[in-house]
Amino acid sequence: MSTKVATVKTTDKVAKALGVMVRQKIGSVVVVDKGKPVGILTERDISTRVAKSQNLKSMTLKKAMSKPLITASPSMDIEDGVTEMVKKDIRRLPILEGDRLVGILTERDIMYWLVKVAYEPNIPEDLKVLLERRANAHSLSH
Repeated sequence: MSTKVATVKTTDKVAKALGVMVRQKIGSVVVVDKGKPVGILTERDISTRVAKSQNLKSMTLKKAMSKPLITASPSMDIEDGVTEMVKKDIRRLPILEGDRLVGILTERDIMYWLVKVAYEPNIPEDLKVLLERRANAHSLSH
């Protein structure tokens, strides 16, 4: 999972969330209310609303976000997390410890984990460098 998770407030406008997503080169932000995760805004949410010709930029995240938020605990096995994502047709799974957001499992995290598992113990040097860089930047774990 990635431990660096971008968050925005339910009262923020979608325009702010889009700015965060573009600056951080990410596909989603977790939406919080009084510090508690309550929803998520994803690229899919945005494209769906654009297709419906909705005025997105001025819409609040409370209205635009996907809810209820589907989450997992840090103790969940990665295989169970992947199964949950497939069953719920989601690409991101926020990880909560109680009400506290501690990470997010994304399709990209799963891809890196699969590459690592598939090649261990003989990971090609070019992939090893990429995996190490990703681990340092996003606290990749399994």
